[in-house]
Amino acid sequence: MINRTKLSVIAVSAVLAVALTGCGGSASSAPSSVSSAATSAPASSTAAPAADATENGTADLDGIVSSLLETNTISNQFEIDPISIEYDFQLKAEDIVSYKGVKSNDNGDAGLVIAVEAADGKVQNVIDGMNAYKQQLIDTCSNYPAEFAQALENANNAIIASKGNLVIMVVNSNECTADLNSAVDSALNS
Repeated sequence: MINRTKLSVIAVSAVLAVALTGCGGSASSAPSSVSSAATSAPASSTAAPAADATENGTADLDGIVSSLLETNTISNQFEIDPISIEYDFQLKAEDIVSYKGVKSNDNGDAGLVIAVEAADGKVQNVIDGMNAYKQQLIDTCSNYPAEFAQALENANNAIIASKGNLVIMVVNSNECTADLNSAVDSALNS
């Protein structure tokens, strides 16, 4: 009887150890093929992405995002990271070559600017991911219609546009009253 009890305790301990090891919550648990460029490196020194890795920004995408932020100032900016790309936008590393974006970290503000260079043949996957993110914003804001009315309106009017392998998504911040269609058109054609 004692041997069975000891074996049961050892087996349960082993299962828990394996389960807890697999549930790490650090950024290092992100897919190994997704990496981000160092934030201290200037955009001009960012190396071209490897075939199987994505980069958080390239000189072209940095310029596009910067120009869009001139029109759509995002308050309390939070840089979109590899975990957001995977879980919020539901994009796989093989879907994208590089990306750059920020979203508002203010409660009740859906403001967002993101530019993604899709991998060849993956533009529709990126557009679908952006539409899924848009729907998440709408659903979240709909749960608090009084508090998030402006954010809900902005999420409903999100712009998702593409040209070639470039896909852009813009959601007005609560402070922005500008029509962003022309800014997105200009960014796509620059």
